[in-house]
Amino acid sequence: MYEPFYEFLRQFLPEFKIDATLVEPLLESRKVYKGEFLFQEGDVCDFVGLTLSGCLRTFFLKDTKEFTLFFHPEHQLLGDYESFRKQRSACFSCQAIEDSEVLLISHQVFHVFEVVPDGQKLLQLHAESLAFMLRDKLLSLFRDAPEQRYLNLIQNEPSLLQRIPQYYLASYLGIEPESLSRLKRRVHGHKVS
Repeated sequence: MYEPFYEFLRQFLPEFKIDATLVEPLLESRKVYKGEFLFQEGDVCDFVGLTLSGCLRTFFLKDTKEFTLFFHPEHQLLGDYESFRKQRSACFSCQAIEDSEVLLISHQVFHVFEVVPDGQKLLQLHAESLAFMLRDKLLSLFRDAPEQRYLNLIQNEPSLLQRIPQYYLASYLGIEPESLSRLKRRVHGHKVS
């Protein structure tokens, strides 16, 4: 059950080793059913999560309209990292779009990482990875047209497109669902010709 967690850690620091007996008692698995929230805007997010199965989305509301920031399929991190580290209210919500299971990584796990050899290096690499991911998302929102963001999804995560309801995909791309239908016809029409 915890192998995806160790695989995730090895992505950042392949040589990292940790005694499982220090960490595994502190980990918790939570089932989140389709439509349920893992946490909501305004909550304090007491964990960082790793999707073990299913898919979730991170979004926020502005004037009652939803804006999807990220999708979290298997082996992806989720959570409001600032809320987690600073114990502040979360800025966004996380909701299951499929029946999902999430491994919750608590403050106690982070404390273990802070004292084991190479643990602080691992946490630093993790924080850098989050910063780069957010930078890429921000740049894409300003530089890329919705069509390019859609093409990026097709190229980088084609199987994810089959799992995401169209209204969440439109929200992620920053367009209305009707515009998504036109965009898809245009993109797939170009591929055929």
